[in-house]
Amino acid sequence: MEIKSLLKRTLDYAEENDFKGWDPYDALNSPILKALGVHPYVRIAFIQAFKRSPLNLRPAFLVPKGHNPKGLGLFLAVYARLGKRDRYEYIKGLLKRYASAGYSGYAWGYNFPWQSRVFYVPPFTPTVVNTSFIGHALLDGFEMLGDGEALEMARSATRFILKDLNVHREGDYIVFSYTPIDRLKVLNASLLGSSLLARVGRLTGDGELVEVARKGGMFAVRTQREDGAWYYGLGSPSMRYIDNFHTAFNILSLMEIHRATGDDGIGSSMERGIRYWEETFFTPEMLPKYYDDRLYPIDIHSYATAIVLFSRLGRMDKARKLIEVARERMFDGERGYWYFQEHRYYRIRIPYMRWSVAWMAYALAVYLEMSK
Repeated sequence: MEIKSLLKRTLDYAEENDFKGWDPYDALNSPILKALGVHPYVRIAFIQAFKRSPLNLRPAFLVPKGHNPKGLGLFLAVYARLGKRDRYEYIKGLLKRYASAGYSGYAWGYNFPWQSRVFYVPPFTPTVVNTSFIGHALLDGFEMLGDGEALEMARSATRFILKDLNVHREGDYIVFSYTPIDRLKVLNASLLGSSLLARVGRLTGDGELVEVARKGGMFAVRTQREDGAWYYGLGSPSMRYIDNFHTAFNILSLMEIHRATGDDGIGSSMERGIRYWEETFFTPEMLPKYYDDRLYPIDIHSYATAIVLFSRLGRMDKARKLIEVARERMFDGERGYWYFQEHRYYRIRIPYMRWSVAWMAYALAVYLEMSK
């Protein structure tokens, strides 16, 4: 199947479902679990059980399919690249509807509540990750379709990052919190926020935004290991792990920050990260490892982000190989969606609209864009 046809089949599935679907982390959308008012650790147990099970438990627990704002942002970026203005405007309208109210600018969260070990996050609590991905998709609409409203929405999102998130300052770097209700130091999340500031600043000529983005990028420089790796986050031992797709997010964000700032330290950190990522996270057959020290679970997120990053680096042969491997092992050709994970002895074939379908649609669209 040609890649254009593969993308069309993926989008056909999304459109047939009005871009609604389940998510690996949506267990707490169950009205049954809500009625139980369960303890935080029980909530975590249910989230993990739903995520890890090869059987889809959601219908039995009455979990509805829904619009996930981050998934919608990825689809927005796809339709901007394809020049499909009607679909693009429809998705943008949904993003306006699902924007989180009461903040300094446009911001988005998930359409489900989630429970961490430290705190509970209500549905549609905005995150820097969601807001940054959607902001970048809006900037794609501005650059590819000339959508001035999208630029203003993305500029508005920078106010959320600067005014509503908790900011940690240390030395010559800054860290943005994941949400307005935590003070976590998660590297990829903070860098994603900085990358949006960098791109808006570059496109609008706002030097103050670019300088804040540079300080955000220095977080990666100051916390990078000698071998080029980054831990997921700082502070808690539970965040001292290194995985494939979050490392790719770090690199993609640094690429945007470096483009806006030209900072040599950030550029050098980015290059070390690229070398480590490329040498560590792929088998000779181009299976994407999940962690730095083990292969399983092989996650569709790892395929998709690797396709995006290799495409942006101009290494189209590796991006193409990943697409071929993913199609062979992770694609339901009859129904048109992508699987979630492959484990050593089984696959999780549940259709997840954000995690699987939207991400692979975006990866294929970026590959086609960079192949021109």
